[in-house]
Amino acid sequence: MRQDWGDEKFVHYWKGYVGTARASPSDLKFIKKKILEKGKDVKILILGATVEYRELCGKLGIDVTLIDYSRYNYEYLKREIKHKPKERFVEGDWLTTLLNEKFDIILADNVINVLMKGDLEKLCLNVSKMLKKNGIFMPRTYVRNKNERYTGEKVIKEHRRQGKRDFYTWTIRNLFISAYNPKEDYIIIKDVWNILIDLYNKKLINKKELDVYRKLSMKDREFKFFIPERKYLDKTFLKFFNIKEIFYGKEEYLKGNLPLHVLNHKNR
Repeated sequence: MRQDWGDEKFVHYWKGYVGTARASPSDLKFIKKKILEKGKDVKILILGATVEYRELCGKLGIDVTLIDYSRYNYEYLKREIKHKPKERFVEGDWLTTLLNEKFDIILADNVINVLMKGDLEKLCLNVSKMLKKNGIFMPRTYVRNKNERYTGEKVIKEHRRQGKRDFYTWTIRNLFISAYNPKEDYIIIKDVWNILIDLYNKKLINKKELDVYRKLSMKDREFKFFIPERKYLDKTFLKFFNIKEIFYGKEEYLKGNLPLHVLNHKNR
């Protein structure tokens, strides 16, 4: 599962990834509601070290278990959390690490996107083994529509029509699509940077806009990012779970492209 983030620690740049890269206020409000429905003794597992989910659990006074491949990343991100919950950290792989207990809620923010397409069913199977009979799995995932295509030029043209809005928040998802290789079913992060350089050389974006992305350490980064087709994702989930609900964040910049699934066991 683990990919090579490169020589630099990617987590050092995570603070600059905002907007669609983070669970939105409306996403968090929805998740909070689901947690409270489970009661005060709810058992929560987070796949990854997601700051927003840890902060939410801290505010609610709920203990949480986390699985991530890097203890360093887990510890480093603590500095972003104001309300720290009581946490148990497990260093492991989301595809193979199987805890000897079951959880009411399993949260996963962009987890599917940092796996490869062939790993999706492995993830679902492993998660299903750690989910209580009446538990819910809630992954939040970048998706794309069938035959959806963008060029860098089209992304910028759309952004200019939208007026003065945060450059990163309103362009990142579509820039990912513009760099997407449908045959391989992933993008390589450095290819997004190369598109931005091309746009800058054509004077379609300015230096300030380019610098927004420069600060994210995309240059030469070989990391692969999988964006499943919407229907394919649902079809795969249905092999392992019922789709109880799909929530779409209310923020305009999300545009229905980051569904938050609520999944439960097939035998319910």
